[in-house]
Amino acid sequence: MSVQATPFGTIAFPGKLSNKRRAAILRALAWCEELAKESGMWDVQQSTHGERLVRIVNGHELAVFPMAAASLDAGCSVGSRFQARHLPVEVNGIRVCVVPEPGAQSLLHTDFVACFLLLCGSDEIPIQHLPRTLLNSLYPEKHLGQSHARYNPVLDRRRRDLQTAFLNCVRVPEDAVEHALTTLEGDDWALLRDSFRWPFYPEAASAIAQRILREHTDREEYDVLWAIAQTGGENEENVLQMIRNLVATSRNPVVVRSALNHYPSTDAETAWKDLHGLLNHPIETLGWSVHERLNRFAELEEALIEQSDILLEEEPSAWLERNLVTWLSHRQNMDVWIRRIIEELPQHELGRFLQHVRTYGSWFERWASERLSCPLEGVQIGIVEASKRNMAVNHGKLWLPLMKNGSGEVQRVILSGMRDINDEDAYLLVDEIWHSPWRFVLRWAYMLVPHNFPHYPRMREMFEAGLNSPHERIRKDAQKRLESMNERKSPED
Repeated sequence: MSVQATPFGTIAFPGKLSNKRRAAILRALAWCEELAKESGMWDVQQSTHGERLVRIVNGHELAVFPMAAASLDAGCSVGSRFQARHLPVEVNGIRVCVVPEPGAQSLLHTDFVACFLLLCGSDEIPIQHLPRTLLNSLYPEKHLGQSHARYNPVLDRRRRDLQTAFLNCVRVPEDAVEHALTTLEGDDWALLRDSFRWPFYPEAASAIAQRILREHTDREEYDVLWAIAQTGGENEENVLQMIRNLVATSRNPVVVRSALNHYPSTDAETAWKDLHGLLNHPIETLGWSVHERLNRFAELEEALIEQSDILLEEEPSAWLERNLVTWLSHRQNMDVWIRRIIEELPQHELGRFLQHVRTYGSWFERWASERLSCPLEGVQIGIVEASKRNMAVNHGKLWLPLMKNGSGEVQRVILSGMRDINDEDAYLLVDEIWHSPWRFVLRWAYMLVPHNFPHYPRMREMFEAGLNSPHERIRKDAQKRLESMNERKSPED
């Protein structure tokens, strides 16, 4: 059995697993990380199955578990929470059954996750391509009732009768509101709500939705979620005001999440007045979503720093503490908190924390020097990323052992961070980088070294060494670089 670091935690591969299978799993996890970062829609949270990726869709928490998928691909047990040949995905903490199309026997669970991240990685999810099970879970107000009605002939007849009666008054918004919310019984209204073709009657839908939002404390959760969805395209000031009021006053976390997604762009003062009270919400993921929304206003930074300091003093969970410390560290010195956290964090969580936090003192170089031999690639990358932002660190001295012994990805991260260090240290690191056995590292070096360090004294020697590379592309690139250098050389030289 071998332990391997991944972007989402560590995985223990069984000894009998083929190298080809391991490489495919790690490649798919790297793809998942890249897709999640590029989309900007996914938040990273800790779970019992490694890091999970979370976003809010229509007021519901959609979560996918890349490490659970990797464990299934490796033949490892993940308990009864997730099943083989299923996407490890949950909505509001409840597992949803999503399976690939028949015939895809060789599809990796991790590749399945990557495809899912690509599908759901935009602002507007193409719901026409979502599996029916996910549609029912994420958009119950639109799909769940319809799905059930098709399979129940009694309900289907009742649905048609309700729609026929409602069509007699739907064109007059006041009559539509009275009929839907007063005349109809609760079950009948729910059936009409979930099955009627509201886009064809936007004025009636808007009027009913506004009435529900005004009375949201006395309405069921699905009524309010439906109303929020109906007003999503509205620009009327009174509707926007109701959404702001819903965010500030509702005690239902599902409703608050949905309202927060529709919260209008407004001025900083109004946003702070409406939202700052939710920063210490008992559901910490919801409070952090509010924090991220307020962080969009530059003029609120000072107030948000003060409130974040208060939240830290109230002993939040380890997850929220790390998020707050990371955010604050880019605005003030948080070294006291950071030093405690990194001593307590397990190694498989340490790397990601270091990759995002900022330190200020020379203590970090001493601490990091003692951990350069850590076998986890994520920790090594985290040391490089954290030290990039710390001007009290001797970067050349700290990075040289990692440049000599680190993986190709560690070498690439160092190379991309060398621009701001002094030339003497940079030249020592470059001397090591062009001996790298990794093709992608050499190509990265060939691009960055001439641009960032045009006076590197062994530039020609670096490219001449590339002529002996086992990689054809490297040999071609080196030859082109040498030819370019010869063309620039004057005849007198």
